[in-house]
This record gives sequence, C-alpha cells and structure tokens, in this order.
Amino acid sequence: MAISILYLNERNSYAETLSERILYHLSLDRSFSHICADVKKRDYFLSVVSDLTNDKNEVLYRQEIVKDFENNPSLLEQLISLSTRFEELRITQKTAGKDEYRLNATGTASSATAKNILQAQALCLKRALLFIKAYGDLLANFDLQSQGLNNLYSACKKMYESPDFTKLITFCSKYENFSAGGYWDFKFALNDEGRIESYELIDHRYIHVTDSELKKKGFSLFKKAEEVTYPCQRLSPAKDGLYEWLAISALSGLSGVFAKISEQIFEKYGLIGRELVFYDVALKYIQALSGKKVSICYPTFSEDQSIKVKNLYDLYLLMSKPNPSDVIPNDFSLGKDNDGLLVFGNNGSGKTVYLRSIGTMQVLAQAGLPIPCERAEVTLFSQLATQFSEAEKEFCEGIDAGRFEQEVRELAAMVDTLKEGSLVFLNETFQSTAYIEGAEGLYHLLKHFSAFNIRWILVSHLRQLEEMFEPNEAIVLHTGEGYKISW
Repeated sequence: MAISILYLNERNSYAETLSERILYHLSLDRSFSHICADVKKRDYFLSVVSDLTNDKNEVLYRQEIVKDFENNPSLLEQLISLSTRFEELRITQKTAGKDEYRLNATGTASSATAKNILQAQALCLKRALLFIKAYGDLLANFDLQSQGLNNLYSACKKMYESPDFTKLITFCSKYENFSAGGYWDFKFALNDEGRIESYELIDHRYIHVTDSELKKKGFSLFKKAEEVTYPCQRLSPAKDGLYEWLAISALSGLSGVFAKISEQIFEKYGLIGRELVFYDVALKYIQALSGKKVSICYPTFSEDQSIKVKNLYDLYLLMSKPNPSDVIPNDFSLGKDNDGLLVFGNNGSGKTVYLRSIGTMQVLAQAGLPIPCERAEVTLFSQLATQFSEAEKEFCEGIDAGRFEQEVRELAAMVDTLKEGSLVFLNETFQSTAYIEGAEGLYHLLKHFSAFNIRWILVSHLRQLEEMFEPNEAIVLHTGEGYKISW
C-alpha cells in the first residue's frame, strides 16, 4: 500500500469534489495566483483543497504535518530535493523496462543490450534502496510531531534495518558492474526426450566442472567428501546461437526481477514527491499571511455543530491589496440551533466579501490549513455549494428574465444533489425578480434546506425575508459603516 502524507484513509470515502465554479465564486483560484506563481503547483494544490473531507482525523493529520514543516522549513526543502531525484530515477527505470520490451518484441535484442539493461535495472534498484535510506536519515534529524511524517520515517527505517536490505544492495552492486566477458554458466533441466525443459543463469560458485582436463589436480591426506556436481559443457558463443539465446533470456529474466522490486518501492513511496507540492504551496500561503501581519489560526472542531470565528479576513482582498489595513475583518457565528444566517445590506456594503471570506475559511479549514483570523471553531461539512448571481456586466440590460431562469436551474440542480450535512452559500439570489416574489421563493428554498439538515448563508437586499423567519430559525445581520457586519 502506498504511503501518503495527505490522505489518512481511502479517498473514496470523501465528499464530492468541489467544482471549479465554487473555487471561482470564492476567488480561491485568484487568491492563490498571488501566492504561488507556478501554475502546475497551484493547480495541484487546488485539486487537493477541492477534495473536501469531513473526517476530523484526516484534517488533524494534515494540520500536524503542516505544523512540522512550518517549524522545520529546511526539512521540506530537502524532502522536495530528494523526491525530485527519486522521481527522475523512477522515469529512468521505466525507460529501461520499455527498452527491453521493445528489443524483445522486435527480435533485435542481443546479449550485449540485455547486459546493459540488466546493469541499468540493478543500478536503479540499488539507488531506489539508497533513496529510502536517505529519506529515513533525513527524517531522523528532526523532532517530528506529526503522525504522517513519523509513519514515513518508520516505514523507511523498517526497510533499511532489515538484514535483507544490505544483501540486496550487495547483490545489485554485483550486477551493476556485470561483465559479459569470460564464461557464463547455466543450469539445465532436460526432459525424457533430451530437450531443454528449464534453464537458469547461476553463480560460478555452484559450478563443478566434470571435464577432467579442466579440473585442477591437488594432493590431500584426507579423503574428500563426495561433491554434488552438475554435468557441464563449455559452449562457444557461435555454436548454433544457443549461447546468445540463453544469455538474452537469462539476463532479461534477472532484469525483470530487479524491475519488479524497484516497482514495488516506487509504488510504495511514489506519492510523496507529488504530495509535497501541497505542503510547499501551503507554506507559501502561511508566509504570505505572515507578511501581511495578520493573525493566523489553526481551527479547532466543534462537537455540537456550532461555528465561531473571531476577526476573519477575506483572503482575496488580503492578497490583492498592497495594504492589509484596507481589509476589514469580521466575526462569524452560527449556533447549533440555527439553520442559517441572513445578511442584509445595500450594494457595495461588503456582503459578498463577507460571504466569500466564510466560504474560503471553510474550504481551507477542511483542507487542514490555518486561516487568517484570531481564533476559529468550525464544523466539518460533507458538501459545500455556492450560488452567486453573476456580475452585472455579464448580463445585458433587459434580460433579467434570463438571469432568473438560470438561477432557478442552478438551484434545482443543487436541491437534487445536496446531502444532509451540507453548507450552502447564496449571494444575491433572485435579485432580478420582484422583491416580494424573490423573497417568497427564497424563503421556501431555505426552509427546504433546513428540513434536510442543510445549513445555509444568504446575503441579500431582499429585506422582506427578515419578517418571514422566526427569531430562532435564522440569525439576521446587517452591514454597517466601514464594511463591518453588525452583530
């Protein structure tokens, strides 16, 4: 089983992956474009963040590893360097295997090429084993607190402390410098008709030449113990091509053994290099927040489904504005008995930013990352969903009916796919229709969510909604001066 420093359990136990549209609505893609310039790294990081998990142990598993790397940044750098070279070795080993397959398939293999491939496979296996030793030696130099990195260290240590480890290194070294010169020895098994039934390349030490002329004569005062001997005949390389055929087959077989062992090592440790990309971007994210001089907090997880966050910043504004003092933090709270949260205010009063900051916080918290706030206690949700009214510039004047129909379709799809334990973010939904009609439609939609234990947050200017809900059904807030949300 492959070792993972991202996933504690099988990935098929997770909630559905967040769509690119959700990342766009929450501006996560744009936020991290300011943090990590490498597109491939950023895309991989966001793909992991999108793999939403509501497993508390999994989230804590990542949190611990992030903290280990945060406390030991040189460890991350050295692990990335090792893993990069480990992946290069993996590619080399695959190339050697493909070359051997191509030569055998086309009938162009020779004992010389088979020998070269054997040497390459022996060297690859030896280096793969030494990489595992290097991983273990590196991890041993640090005081690790995380389960994930300690698991990796234990797996490496168990391998290189095995007595077979040194034996295998020695065996690889022998064939790494294998020479095609001199005699090659094969052991045959013949059937009743005298045909070759099986054969194998064997070590010279196990050969006892029966040709009396080739035996060395000696003297002994004691009777020699009877030797177990194999009838042997020296073959000329040119004799009927038998030598060449046997050599290619035997060397290819041994190459295959080396390749299979290498593949098992690469399969077990092959995820590490890719998964380190997530932690590399995570540290860049933490460093970017530290550079903004704002509070950073690893969230805890409530047992009663409540959420309490103090002085939460919007990540996109933090990353896009040169002066962090221009970004106003806000509190957020959702009690265990509250189905949802209503935020009312005029256009440009900070409602959408507030909603986005909460959504971003939830995604990053469930990815095992710290968030820009003073303190946070959050709930883990099985699914997240967003419905953001498109920007005014994306619609032409006079086609509000088209916008309303689009929102209805999106909400209908949301109702069909959401499960119990989800959280929904709604931004100015039904703003294009008549106020009373839009408010009534939203009220029934939100009541439907509540009936299925789906919690929701809505920002809107449709204040008629406030009168429709009972005080204990939803928290009602209003925007205030300076983009503050009044509690």
